[in-house]
Amino acid sequence: MKQILFFKLCFLSIFTFAQTTITKQLKDFEILKVYNGIDIELIKSDKQEVHVTGEKAEKVKIKQQGNKLKILLRFPETTADGKVKAKLYFNKDISVIDANEGVTLTCKEINQNHVEIKAQEGAFMNLVVNIKHLTVKSSSGGVVKLSGEAKNQTVKLDLGATYHGYNLKVSNVCTVTAGSGAKAEVHSGETLNAKVSFGGTILYQGKPEVIEEKKVIGGTIERSN
Repeated sequence: MKQILFFKLCFLSIFTFAQTTITKQLKDFEILKVYNGIDIELIKSDKQEVHVTGEKAEKVKIKQQGNKLKILLRFPETTADGKVKAKLYFNKDISVIDANEGVTLTCKEINQNHVEIKAQEGAFMNLVVNIKHLTVKSSSGGVVKLSGEAKNQTVKLDLGATYHGYNLKVSNVCTVTAGSGAKAEVHSGETLNAKVSFGGTILYQGKPEVIEEKKVIGGTIERSN
C-alpha cells in the first residue's frame, strides 16, 4: 500500500512539473531573438506577454534590454530537447525576428510595412506574412518557409540554408542571393535579380518582366514549373 502511494505521489509530482506554466508581461520591443531549440509561436494580440510551458519551463530566461527581447535557456542548459513550448503575444510591429540554434518559430499573421527574418544554425521558421518590404537572411542550415504577400523581397542565403518561398506572392522586385550550397525557391514579381555562387541554387516561379542573373564559381538559376 505504501509503495502504491509512493508511486502515485511520484507520478503526480512529474505531471505537475511537466505542466508548469510561466507567464511574463513584456515591455515594448522591436527585435526578437530566440535560442537553444525552443519551440515558439508568435500570436498577434492586444497584449504583450510570453507563456512558457514544458519540463524545462523554469529553465527559460526571458531578457529585455533596450528594444531587444531574448528568449533562451539558463546556463548550463544548451538545448530544449522538445521540453519547452512558448507562446509570444505581441501588439506592435517586430522589425527583426531572429531564430537560432535549432529553434522552431511559427506565426500565422505578420501584417506590417517591413520585417527582417533571420534563421541560423538549423533553426526552422514557418510564417504567414503581409509585408511591403521583406528581408530574409539565413545561413548554417537554417530553413525559412513563408506564405502570403509582399511588395518587395530581398533574400540572402549561405552555408546550406533553404528558403521555401513559392507561396509568398511578390508583386514588384525580388532580389535573391544564394551561396555555398544554399537553395532559394521564390515567386518573383516584375523584376528578378538573382545571384548564385559556390553551388547555390535559385528556382523561381511567376512571370518577371526583367531578369538579371549572375553566377560566380558555379550555381544554378532556373525557372520552376
